[in-house]
Amino acid sequence: MVDDRKKHICIGAIKDEEIIAAAGDGITVHDLDFRIIYQNQTMKKMFGECIGQLCYEAYRQATNICPGCPVAACLASGDIHTVERTVTMDSLTYIFETCASPIRNYSGETVAVVEVVRNATERKEQEDLLFRLKNLYEALSHTNKAIMHLKNKEELFNEVCRIAVENGKLLLAIIGTVDPESGKIILVSSFGKAIEYLNKLTVSIDPHRQEGCGPTGIAIRNGKPYICNDFHNDPATTPWRIEARANGINSSAAFPFSQNGTNIGALKVYAGTKDYFDDESLCLFQEVAESISFALDNFQFEERRKQAESLLKASEERLKLVLEGSNDGLLDWDIDSGSINLSDRLIEMIGFPKERHRSTVHTLMKLVHHDDLERVRTVIYDQLTKTSSAFEIDIRIITRHKQHEWVNFRGKVVSRDENGTPTRVSGMLRNITGKKMQEEKLQYISMHDSLTGLFNRSYFDIEMARLEQSRQYPVSIVFADIDGLKLVNDTFGHQDGDRLIIQAACAFQQSFRGDDIISRIGGDEFAVILHGTDAETARKAIQRIHACLAVLNKSNQCYCLSISLGCATAERSEQLHDALKRADEEMYRNKQLKGSQVYSI
Repeated sequence: MVDDRKKHICIGAIKDEEIIAAAGDGITVHDLDFRIIYQNQTMKKMFGECIGQLCYEAYRQATNICPGCPVAACLASGDIHTVERTVTMDSLTYIFETCASPIRNYSGETVAVVEVVRNATERKEQEDLLFRLKNLYEALSHTNKAIMHLKNKEELFNEVCRIAVENGKLLLAIIGTVDPESGKIILVSSFGKAIEYLNKLTVSIDPHRQEGCGPTGIAIRNGKPYICNDFHNDPATTPWRIEARANGINSSAAFPFSQNGTNIGALKVYAGTKDYFDDESLCLFQEVAESISFALDNFQFEERRKQAESLLKASEERLKLVLEGSNDGLLDWDIDSGSINLSDRLIEMIGFPKERHRSTVHTLMKLVHHDDLERVRTVIYDQLTKTSSAFEIDIRIITRHKQHEWVNFRGKVVSRDENGTPTRVSGMLRNITGKKMQEEKLQYISMHDSLTGLFNRSYFDIEMARLEQSRQYPVSIVFADIDGLKLVNDTFGHQDGDRLIIQAACAFQQSFRGDDIISRIGGDEFAVILHGTDAETARKAIQRIHACLAVLNKSNQCYCLSISLGCATAERSEQLHDALKRADEEMYRNKQLKGSQVYSI
């Protein structure tokens, strides 16, 4: 038990209220008995006032120290310990990164522990989204391979359902085909842990029967996917809600497939979360349905089957070449002489003449991208003289085609002289350009609007949060809303509505600077962040938008593109959210003055 004098010393050493209160992370101090002796304001907001209580009683209502407790680990070892923990509060689940650090007295004894808690929920959700998209891409790849290898439609249907569930992390996938006589949809394949949902399932394509007015029947009749991201509030799902709730189903999607141009069935997938199906996943599942249609046609026509076998053979040969081409390149570096032995694959990868089997470090370093040179030098010339541990680094090299490609370089000191100086290093290089491009694509998808290519709402929110901590002011914000978009959608169709949205995006891109943050934050709503821009400059940008609209509307035949706009300026960070609100209110006032009409040309 730490005496009161030591407690006061601990708190006095760190309790600078102005700094700690402003911290975005939660901060607490625990004594040696796990009693909370300090909380900053962020921690109080997350867990309430807990000073004087034992931490495991206050935060988890437990009677013993929590398993994996970083504070306990810190007290035991005297070192810093960091863990990731999942916590449920008010029926919501959060993920926190927790770091515990020791506080020592002048004698070096640990007298208390500082615990810093950071909310990592949003970051984990983004990681989960990227992981789910990656799995769905793999599902499409596996499905296409299955289509090319399987001999009949029964095997195909079974494999598609299995791949969809395992790679898409779904509760259930089923395939049903239409009985031409009765119009009922016959279940031909299923896979997933929610299989009991099918016990009382009756579905039809007859629009005059209740079971024919559900998502699957509608999708097959219309030849278009039917997406239900809120299963228990969609009118089309009424007959099946009780069984769905019992099996944890909250979202579903039906994707019709055809044979000889006629819709004969559907792939139906079910998820345990609401809003599971976003634009990217829908495109992937639609490709699976189209692949099924292609395979069914192949099964029916012998000639197509032979063509598919021929294509498969060619694909396998190409795949073999790709696999051979993706083998790691090996190198062996004699440090004393500076020469490097390269494997044939590495010589081929970097484009050295095949007759040259020896090179030098200087020659190899000339191939490294100039932005990566310093990192490579640090690893090779600094770290390798201090440790025998293996190292790994991703770098760009100039290939024989004068293009920069990403490689993963892994190596290790394999021998040293009597003084411990490294004399030889062995390593390997693997081409990871495709992996890097995929990571960039997934990152782009998470931050951009698929229709316009502008930033999306997520990126806008991230930029606003960054500006709250920035000193780069003034900042102006422009809010915009397309007038009468719903009327255009209802009157002329969503294709024309999308064209208006794209035109609006073009108007913004032509009217604002390249470093301004232009985002589509809703169906017909846009927001722009103008860094280092005062109110007068922002108004001039709005004038440019109006001028641009006048030019664009010359090509519109039936209606004008009309946009309501509002802007406001923040001179410092504490005015940022007020400026956001004022810009929105001004835009809304301008919209009310126009009414909801679409102006005819």
